[in-house]
Amino acid sequence: MSDLMLDVDQASELKAAFRRAGWTNALIKKFCEGDNPGKTRQFLESNCRFVIKGPSALIVDRTTPFDPVKFIGAGWEIVEEDKNTLKLTTVDFSDVRFESGLKEGEQTIDGEEKLKRLKRLGIRLDAKCGQTLYEEKGQATLRWLYDTYRITWFELSGTVLRYSDGDRYFLYLRRGDDGSWGWAYLWLDNDRSRDLVSPLLASNT
Repeated sequence: MSDLMLDVDQASELKAAFRRAGWTNALIKKFCEGDNPGKTRQFLESNCRFVIKGPSALIVDRTTPFDPVKFIGAGWEIVEEDKNTLKLTTVDFSDVRFESGLKEGEQTIDGEEKLKRLKRLGIRLDAKCGQTLYEEKGQATLRWLYDTYRITWFELSGTVLRYSDGDRYFLYLRRGDDGSWGWAYLWLDNDRSRDLVSPLLASNT
């Protein structure tokens, strides 16, 4: 049972606050209906921050592993993967953060250094997640990422690919001018700026 009790002064203070904010009697009545008070309490307890939810969780079919030869072409192989990301069968992109791996004052780092740093920061989403995003009907999650966060480019650092010449790469996704997303791959010896980010999940997710 709640122990909430307002004395006369507290009730007057609350009433004055509503008036200052331009609330009308009709709006106050609507506020008191249904579960609105509970939603408002949750909003206040989160320090008045809106919690942004993405589209329904992305389903990742782990029964069919990422096949670089089938997806990219002959001569490609996987040489390293984040074992934690391979356990993920769903990804809620409202819980994903995008990291460059750069420290304050740095302009660029190469892909190998970025890989070392991201390994310490969280679970690195893999190429299978990238393939699933790319092939998702209507690319709904990718479009949501752009609409919500203005994300236009990211690479999947949870999978290290190697071409037959020995060079190592990350698969990446990029947004085109028409709003659709395509894929390519970027050599790990190339420099990455602060805009060239990778999606991560917290290690305890």
